[in-house]
Amino acid sequence: MMPDRKMIKTSKYQQIALGVAQRIANGEYKVGEQLKSRSTLASMFGVSPETTRKALNILADLHIVSIKHGSGVIILSKEKVNNFLEHFEKTSSLDSQKNKILQKISEQEKNLKELKGLVSIYLDQTKQIQNKYPFEPYGLKLTEDSDLLGKTLAEAQVWHKTGAVIVAIERDNHLLISPSPYQTFEKEDLIYFVGEDLSYLRMRNIFNL
Repeated sequence: MMPDRKMIKTSKYQQIALGVAQRIANGEYKVGEQLKSRSTLASMFGVSPETTRKALNILADLHIVSIKHGSGVIILSKEKVNNFLEHFEKTSSLDSQKNKILQKISEQEKNLKELKGLVSIYLDQTKQIQNKYPFEPYGLKLTEDSDLLGKTLAEAQVWHKTGAVIVAIERDNHLLISPSPYQTFEKEDLIYFVGEDLSYLRMRNIFNL
């Protein structure tokens, strides 16, 4: 049974098993050769003889080496070493891909959270506007060439001529809601009104826009 790659990364003795396998693969240790003593390997890798024993047992379970009392450790197969290392590389690549996927998911969750916040702000602002204007108003900006400048709403007879109802006038960044009939029209005024689709064209006509 192939050892779990995650354990190879986290367990010291399994890291030693991988190191020995790599030396067999690159020809440093040859098939049929007897490995150095456990104490020598322990010194080489900077671990205890017991850690080395566990590492060699892994390779023995994979039939990469043979451990016989009195005969030491003999290398049996380079092919099985290559299979072991190939498996390690594949699982390592899969683990890397998994981490990338998890990172992307984390980034998407962060983006969705930010988007949720923006949508919440948009809905709040929309609600405020709807509370102020139960119907979506049209808007017209008066220029110096506009007719009716200086006239009051009553004098302009906007509703009689267009069917539109002026709900607000924005002037100098101030919003005058529900202007009185005596409110006059001035240059650069932004007029908000509600009405049918034709009301918009009629409003443009009476203001000569």
